Amino acid sequence: MIKCFVINLDHRKDRLKRIRKHLNSNGLYFTRFQAVNALETNSKTLTKNIVKYGPLGKISIGDMACFQSHLMLWKKIYKTEKKPVLVLEDDACISKRGFELLRNTNWIPKNAKIIKCEKFGNKRHRVLLSPKLKSIDGFHLHYLMSKHSGTGGYIITPNGAKYLVEKSIDVDVPVDHFLFNPNNSRIFKDLMPLQLYPAICEQVDNSSDIHIHREDFSYLSLSDILREFKRGYYEVKLLPKQLFQFLFMKYRLRKIKVSE
Repeated sequence: MIKCFVINLDHRKDRLKRIRKHLNSNGLYFTRFQAVNALETNSKTLTKNIVKYGPLGKISIGDMACFQSHLMLWKKIYKTEKKPVLVLEDDACISKRGFELLRNTNWIPKNAKIIKCEKFGNKRHRVLLSPKLKSIDGFHLHYLMSKHSGTGGYIITPNGAKYLVEKSIDVDVPVDHFLFNPNNSRIFKDLMPLQLYPAICEQVDNSSDIHIHREDFSYLSLSDILREFKRGYYEVKLLPKQLFQFLFMKYRLRKIKVSE
């Protein structure tokens, strides 16, 4: 079985209890990794490699703490691990077939840095994927070619972790956009993230410790309106390229689903 780390805040013992029962009952044992608490960490630590404003607007302290949690784990992985590992946030739920796939790592391409394993977004969300690179027992690996947010579940290799540690300088977006959003990630092209299709996990707990730190949008605020226009620009700036890939390179829009 693949080695697994679960990122968990000290005070979220409820989530830890749930995910321990879920994973252990399916034969997947994990190492808990202590998450960075936004309310207990000083600003200097939170912002040491993160700028406060970026293409998506102001980065909340919750998003900063989330990034630092993943970054600290990447450092540990590249220093201590020799094989790919599974990284989960503590609200992830893995499918039955997902556990079967995770029993070994032989299917993971040797040159891969990171594989997104989760489904994220609403029922209308579609993701642009390259032609399949590899098939494994009904699962397929594709290059991810459009935004697919979330860091609830991904597989990372030691080389991928080393790359991300080296590139985590002057970060101006939350961690999921840093990894999985070509619209505003400076590293996306070189990272070349893969998407597992169908996905094997999704986040199931809506009681987020990140969202409470984000600022609400106001139609009366000029800065909020300008921020949304800027976000809109980043959402569509790659549309011509993606349309070409769809029409002439056999890339396809997929509704990401979770396997049974």
